Amino acid sequence: MEDKGVSRNTKVFGIASFLTDLSSEMLVPIVPIFLTVFLGAGAFVVGLMEGLSEITVAVFKYISGRMADVRKKKPLVMGGYGLSALMKVIFAFVATWQQFLVAKVVERAGKGIRDVPRDVLIGFSEDRKHVGRAYGFRKMLDSAGAILGPLVLAGMLVLMEGWEPGEMYRTIFLVAVVPAFLAVLVLFFVHEKKAPEERKERWDGLSPKFKSFLYVAAVFSIGQIGISFFILRANELLTLIMVPIAYIAYNAAYTAAALPAGMLADKFGPRKMLALAYLLFAAGCAAFAFASGMAAVLVLFALLGIFMAIMKTGPRTFVVDTVVPSRFGSAIGTYEGLTGMLFLPANLFAGLLWETYVLGAHLPLLISAVIGLGAAFAMAFLVKD
Repeated sequence: MEDKGVSRNTKVFGIASFLTDLSSEMLVPIVPIFLTVFLGAGAFVVGLMEGLSEITVAVFKYISGRMADVRKKKPLVMGGYGLSALMKVIFAFVATWQQFLVAKVVERAGKGIRDVPRDVLIGFSEDRKHVGRAYGFRKMLDSAGAILGPLVLAGMLVLMEGWEPGEMYRTIFLVAVVPAFLAVLVLFFVHEKKAPEERKERWDGLSPKFKSFLYVAAVFSIGQIGISFFILRANELLTLIMVPIAYIAYNAAYTAAALPAGMLADKFGPRKMLALAYLLFAAGCAAFAFASGMAAVLVLFALLGIFMAIMKTGPRTFVVDTVVPSRFGSAIGTYEGLTGMLFLPANLFAGLLWETYVLGAHLPLLISAVIGLGAAFAMAFLVKD
């Protein structure tokens, strides 16, 4: 065991995640604006993109999770990263929002293919007492790339002031391709791992503890709107150049909280940490509905970053605590598949409400806050460690 218990595989995955998020997060702050301003789509299309993207990720996570339990995981990981990198090239050449929507969904399929086999390999590579720390370590590097991405974007926006919009967007998309392909090259250093033979117990389906966890996670997913809606809300309150700066606060908090979130999940249990995450989300949604000014937006994006740090470590730690190692892939895939599929109707509904102009952004944000609060109490009192 190396460097505070973090294995070589986890380090390699951390570097690959850093490069991939550097690429992806350069685009996140401008994609909703690119769709609505340049390509003429509405908020409903943004919700459709978020929902279809997540349901695609969910379906492929479920499939790849099953596959990861019975075959080599490294080819799945590399294939997923490679597909996502390739589709980013396509982003630069789309002419309509329909074309971009298709390219975006295929790009997210790559994420669905790679994530579960990667997390299984991390689980196999680490001491089970410190697996939360390992997931937090990878997420910390992932989020560090997510900080650098919007910074690079902000710098490019300053340098390209006065450019024709189409040329500006396409240049940003092409620059983002470079770190995405570098991430694929880094993955050649990953070592394939198998579940220890002495721990390959028979799979008897999902345990009652894991089922109760899934039920509560499903309820929360019904109200979980995507980050694109918070970016749209920020764009209503800030100038365009300040949107990626505000988004940096989200990723900075994400990075700072990722490793501590994993370590706290190891110490106090993932259930308590997830209940806290749901509370943070509920508070963030409620506050965002009535936010005004740069300072408030920065604080709220930071709050969402802490929420996401817990969400990306807690569920995987719960799986390792409650599922036999030879079925990590199936369990993680089931969780990701169920919650991801519920993400589609949640975001479509949010997009429709956003465009009603009755309460605008307030209504979907407040609905999400109420659902998040209910899920937090359910996770705290109905799910067992």
